[in-house]
Amino acid sequence: PDAKLKSGIAGFYDGLSELWEDVWGEHLHHGYYDTGKKYTTIEAHKDAQIRMIDETLRWAGVDEGPQPKKILDVGCGIGGASRHIAHLYKSSQVTGITLSPYQASRANNISLDTGLAERCNFLVQDALALPADFAQQYDLIWSLESGEHMPNKPRFVENLISACKAGGRIVLVTWCHRDLKEQEKRLRFYE
Repeated sequence: PDAKLKSGIAGFYDGLSELWEDVWGEHLHHGYYDTGKKYTTIEAHKDAQIRMIDETLRWAGVDEGPQPKKILDVGCGIGGASRHIAHLYKSSQVTGITLSPYQASRANNISLDTGLAERCNFLVQDALALPADFAQQYDLIWSLESGEHMPNKPRFVENLISACKAGGRIVLVTWCHRDLKEQEKRLRFYE
C-alpha cells in the first residue's frame, strides 16, 4: 500500500503542479492575509505567500539565534519557499524534498535560472523514509503545508527530529481541523 500511495501522490503533483504554478506562482501554499485588506490581484496573493514565509520564520524565532547554514525543506513543491529562505540566509545551503519528479526537476530548473542552483538542490525523496545520511544534518527544517498529507504522522515527526542537528529548529506549518463535538454545528471562526 505504501508504494501505491507514494506513486499516487507523485502522479497527482506531477499532473497538477504546472497548472498551480500558472495560477499561484512559485509558492504552492497559502498566504498570510490581513483582516479587512482586499487581495484582488495575483500579485497581492503572491505577496501574501511570501509574507507567510517571513511571518512564520519570525514567529518561530529563526532570526533569534545563529543564521541557519543547512536547511531542509520537506514537501518543497517547486522550491519557492526554499529559494526565498536562501535569499534571506545568504550563506545557507537548502535541500528540498518532494515525492514528485516533476516538482524536483522544475525546482532545480528555476533555481538554475535564478542563480541559486549552487545553494538550492531538490530531490525526489520520501519524508517518511529519509536516508541515514540525513540524520543530524540540518539546523533548520522547514515544512509548510505538507505534514497534513503524511499518512504516518508520528514517523514524519520522528524523521524531522532525526534530521535536525542538536540546537536546530523544526518549523512545521500545517492546516488541519478537528472533528465536531456532538453538540457543535460548525467550527469556530478561528478554527
